[in-house]
Amino acid sequence: MTCPRCGRPQPPSDAPGAPRPGATRYCVHCGRVLTGVRWVALPPDALRPRDPRRRRRPYAGPPRYATTPRWSLRTWMPAPPPGAEGALPGPAPRSPDEALRRTAGLLGRLARVTTVLAVLAAVAEAWRYGLLVASRSAALSPAPLAFSDAFVTLVGLLAPVAALATGALFLRWLALSREIAATISGTLPARRTWAVVLGSVLPGPNLTMPGAALTEVEHAASGLPADTRPRPSRPVMRWWLAWDASVVLGVAAVLRGLGQSTQAMADAVLLHVLVDVAAAVAAWATVRVVIHLTELLAPELRPAGRESVVAVGREPASDVDEEPGAGSGAAEDGVAACGGRSRGVGADVG
Repeated sequence: MTCPRCGRPQPPSDAPGAPRPGATRYCVHCGRVLTGVRWVALPPDALRPRDPRRRRRPYAGPPRYATTPRWSLRTWMPAPPPGAEGALPGPAPRSPDEALRRTAGLLGRLARVTTVLAVLAAVAEAWRYGLLVASRSAALSPAPLAFSDAFVTLVGLLAPVAALATGALFLRWLALSREIAATISGTLPARRTWAVVLGSVLPGPNLTMPGAALTEVEHAASGLPADTRPRPSRPVMRWWLAWDASVVLGVAAVLRGLGQSTQAMADAVLLHVLVDVAAAVAAWATVRVVIHLTELLAPELRPAGRESVVAVGREPASDVDEEPGAGSGAAEDGVAACGGRSRGVGADVG
């Protein structure tokens, strides 16, 4: 056989160095595949025997059981059998004071989040108003406008949601505080809970109802006579003023935003800045008034910490001789009585 590439003859099959019979024939000189070679392609598992294919039976419906199966997961665990000492004690019911303190803690954290979001919303609206003023004399680039729109939209969605959640939790805390205040004073609330909640939501009555309810709670928790007229303290009065200002400004911003003119839209943006500032002040005032009234209704004992002497003064000389040890006892009494959070020689540093 002659190679079609190099034209050299191939050695016979019995010659030394020739490929064995039946093997793939290549040219011994240039390595080209010789004519007459047949390539056969086989898959990797073509020579491996396969298992007989099982015939799939038709669907006969869901499985049926004669009894309730025991292999399913349990959604509840049965109570363990009582031991030698009797059944396990159940969880103690939560006291109203603890429920009030827990609600007040959650309300304080949520009100702080609302304060931060309201401040960010005020900054976003102020920036938008600044862009409106700047656009009167020059064209603005699209980047600040896009960022301002995204900023206003984001905080405009988060701040109202946080404010609504804070308001709902505040009404829950107010209902708990009214019950505890009635128990402390031994009286019945002048208004029902549903009337307080409805008056706090409806426009118009919400200017007076929440503040009046807080004043009544403070009056009852302070142990004042029931026949005297309740008067709000400074924390309650600050919250009341901040709440009324935020409500009035919010209504004004909504009404001004209904205008179609350019000046109406600019005034609405400026009013939104004031609304956000008033909402931040009202949220922070909510934190303060909740802490104030919770301490009156359900005070929590806290560790006083360690005491230390911050100053040592000389005792004036006396003509009357004192008994031995009397001065040291008086000094110890003075440190014990004036230490802690008062203005004596002791100070709470722990």
